[in-house]
Amino acid sequence: MNQTADYGAMGRHYLQAESYGVAAFCLYRAILENKLNSNAWNGLLLALTFMRKEYDVQTVLARFALQPDLPYDSDMITFAMMMWQHNPRALSEWVQAVSQKENLGNHQEMLVELHADLSKGYEALVAEHGEESLAEKGMASLQEYAVRRIELDWMHEEGAVDTIYQNAQEWITDPEHALSCVRLLCMLPDLRSEKLLRRVCRNEELDSKVRTHALLALRWLGVRGNAKFNNFGESFVIDLDNPQPELTVSVPAVFKPALSRMLLWVAKEQGHVTAEEYEAWASNDEPEFPEDIAEKVKQAELPSQLQEVVHTLIRAAYDKYYPLVPTVKGTREWAAGFLMLIKDYALGLGMGWPLGEPEQHEQAVLHRNWLLSGSPDFYEVVQSAKQQA
Repeated sequence: MNQTADYGAMGRHYLQAESYGVAAFCLYRAILENKLNSNAWNGLLLALTFMRKEYDVQTVLARFALQPDLPYDSDMITFAMMMWQHNPRALSEWVQAVSQKENLGNHQEMLVELHADLSKGYEALVAEHGEESLAEKGMASLQEYAVRRIELDWMHEEGAVDTIYQNAQEWITDPEHALSCVRLLCMLPDLRSEKLLRRVCRNEELDSKVRTHALLALRWLGVRGNAKFNNFGESFVIDLDNPQPELTVSVPAVFKPALSRMLLWVAKEQGHVTAEEYEAWASNDEPEFPEDIAEKVKQAELPSQLQEVVHTLIRAAYDKYYPLVPTVKGTREWAAGFLMLIKDYALGLGMGWPLGEPEQHEQAVLHRNWLLSGSPDFYEVVQSAKQQA
């Protein structure tokens, strides 16, 4: 890239174009040039979040907080609360650090109170489990997060880029490193990255998830136009300007109505929605509920852990079959399939299942089996998790 380029402006441009990998590269470079570029810090966190690079997001968040001369950025609170919802130690230290920054405005009192609450929560955990035990379970300090190395650190070291390309061909064929390599290349704006990723998309000897993510990595690298993609012995041409079906690292939008029906059923079981209301809205595929039903569904209590199980299963099957993925009609039956699986997961881990029996539909069983085909080790993982609990 041009040595005199305005990396901050370029990063924002790529961010708006959904080229998150090259955006992260540029914004990281902008921070190297000026550690007080708050706009670059904010943009870098956005880019990494859109790519679901939680490890990197936590690391950058910690560095932001511990950079004393950086001004306060209220947007960062949302990132921190999301990233450290299970680590009150790091979150407490993060809040304390940012509360020392300038331009706090009317947030100062809120930050002080939040820090006090989080500190009490962590102290209670220490009293119950001991600090050493919590650390062994991964409850690291803010400083420990900040000093971790991320891929962007490495690729900006002298000679690192050549090392990456010298080893990438080997990594890309190693089942343990292939996906990490693909996700690394998307942040390295170089023609060699594009060539390698295109090659991965066509190589059916590689795992289907790796190939699908290579297609997504091309978009994140800023590549547009057509890309050839092979799966199940067929060759496809994917338009990277507007990939159809959707290419995403999150839950594809086409599944959102079915996930809403899953929560609608939970709301019915918990008494927030009447049987009549449930029947009226479970039996159609409307993308959105009317406002009154939506408010009732919001009251449904389904642990985020169980919802994430469904999201993970959807993404795994979607990656495996792309672009031959379902159009998701009959959202009630899809929802029933989701519920069958999370019930098995909850009972398998000993969490209990206070709700009723999920609806039994022949089509729901087929949907459940489709999801399981993307994660054939699902029940083994559940059993292993139970033994470790």
